[in-house]
Amino acid sequence: MAFPSAWLNELFAKNEIVSVISSYVDLKPKGRKLWACCPLHGEKTPSFSVSPDKQLFYCFGCHAGGTVVQFIMDMERLTFPEAVKYLADRVGMEMPNEVNDEDLRKIREHKNRLYEANKLAARYYFDCLMDPERGKPGREYAAKRGLSSEIITRFGIGYAPEGWNNLKDYLTEKGFKLNELLDAGLLVKNENKNSIYDAYRGRMIFPILGINGQVLGFGARVLNDDKPKYINTGDTPIYNKRKNLYGLNLHKNEKLSDLIMTEGYMDVIGLYKAGVTNAVASLGTALTQQQAGLLKRYVDLVYIAYDGDAAGQNATVRGLDILKSEGLDVRVITFPDNLDPDEYVQIYGKEGFDRLKENAFTLNEFKIRAMAKEFDLNNENERERFAIQACSFVAGLQPIEQKRYYKVISEMTGYPLEALIEQGKKDGGIAYSANQTVKNYYGIRRKSDAKDDSRFVTERTLIAACARSRDAIRIVKENKAEELIRNEALKSFLKALIADEHLSITNYIGELEQKDAETVSTLLQDENALQNPERTAADCIKKLKDENEKASMEELQKRLLQPDLSKAEREELLELINRKFKSRK
Repeated sequence: MAFPSAWLNELFAKNEIVSVISSYVDLKPKGRKLWACCPLHGEKTPSFSVSPDKQLFYCFGCHAGGTVVQFIMDMERLTFPEAVKYLADRVGMEMPNEVNDEDLRKIREHKNRLYEANKLAARYYFDCLMDPERGKPGREYAAKRGLSSEIITRFGIGYAPEGWNNLKDYLTEKGFKLNELLDAGLLVKNENKNSIYDAYRGRMIFPILGINGQVLGFGARVLNDDKPKYINTGDTPIYNKRKNLYGLNLHKNEKLSDLIMTEGYMDVIGLYKAGVTNAVASLGTALTQQQAGLLKRYVDLVYIAYDGDAAGQNATVRGLDILKSEGLDVRVITFPDNLDPDEYVQIYGKEGFDRLKENAFTLNEFKIRAMAKEFDLNNENERERFAIQACSFVAGLQPIEQKRYYKVISEMTGYPLEALIEQGKKDGGIAYSANQTVKNYYGIRRKSDAKDDSRFVTERTLIAACARSRDAIRIVKENKAEELIRNEALKSFLKALIADEHLSITNYIGELEQKDAETVSTLLQDENALQNPERTAADCIKKLKDENEKASMEELQKRLLQPDLSKAEREELLELINRKFKSRK
């Protein structure tokens, strides 16, 4: 999303990077920079730096970097537009599209009213639970479920007393209009009887908070076995269940190695009570792409811990590929005896849960075991059909994984490992050579090449010279060196420097995706700052051209070794190679 340059200049000026970051961590001066232990990844020795003159930060430990916008994106787990809005709200600035648009301003004001109504409703329900008389049924239920006062306070749990107009009367007395409370989902309307009344009655209340701490909606549970057991706030102007996760707000500023994905509120709370404090839950919906994207902002590893019954396992299968598509590493925790996570930890405690987690299935092993449930493995024909289908699946995995999962199939079926490997080859398994570049689970090219790393350093040094000197840019233009840059983030930055002599680098970085912002900000942190940027640029260009020539020569030599070349083609290649050798002398 592009924002007007003048507006961004004002935003950055009012959100000076030192003042913003100082509200999260204590910065200490050293040289021309300010330093601290990184608030993004946690450490004991300060490697997190802030450059007041450049309005940039960079961590030499985790390599996060950029402007104040990227810092807020990392700390608050927000997208770029969300981070910009966060900073605008911080200093009382209207968003650009609202400045001269009365309708947008009214929409924003209406949403703010809904947020306020939800906040007051959450406080009302909590107070009702604590009330000696009105909250007695709720407290009895809480005691039965082992919910301590600490847990109740931590999750803001409340109680909606019996009655049709309790919350309605409370909030209308506070000045809220019925249409506002209807839009927030706090009241419902019976069209037949033309009546409006409280959405929740005689239920435990679980506030649903966004990652910014605002109350978005509520989940409500009956105190007995009546149906429906749960009712939840539907989509409203401020809440969409597909884009949120219960309990995620508790982890905003935490450094987590993984998150545990459960199905319900009480699973999150039950696990927390047992000491497993990194669980979240979907909100009455199957796992969505938006929820997977939220998880990716926090961690790279997710454990799915759905109920042990058939419905829970089916939901697990559906969620696996969604998480995988976001580039997440996925593990599956399976619970015995159809138990759900809350029930399991009540019986076996955190130690039992940790054992299950330690033995969690990988994504592919779970898929194989889920596949097996479609067959009767005690029947020879069924067992054979399963083995053939499973081998076909494993044949499509990476070579290093294949032996592991063929072994799983062997243990499940009793068939020899060698026979299963041969079956996989027959079913179209891809034969990989040792030097072949392959793709990992998520379609990302994975290749460790020292030459590529060296080239990136050279490209980065060249662009760093250009960022400091217009003469270095002139040398790039004279040598037509722009096309030598392979890293797309660096190439785009170079193009911007060439096109705009007065480019605001802070504004430019502020609008980049997180990864690209880190790449560009890293080169600007180079304090060796190239004492002679023009000479450095010329040296880098020569090195990149030499690398290209060398790669071109190697390619020609490879072609020369091909056995199907004609005599004329071979002679033509030899002549071309000789010309290149002479031109390099």
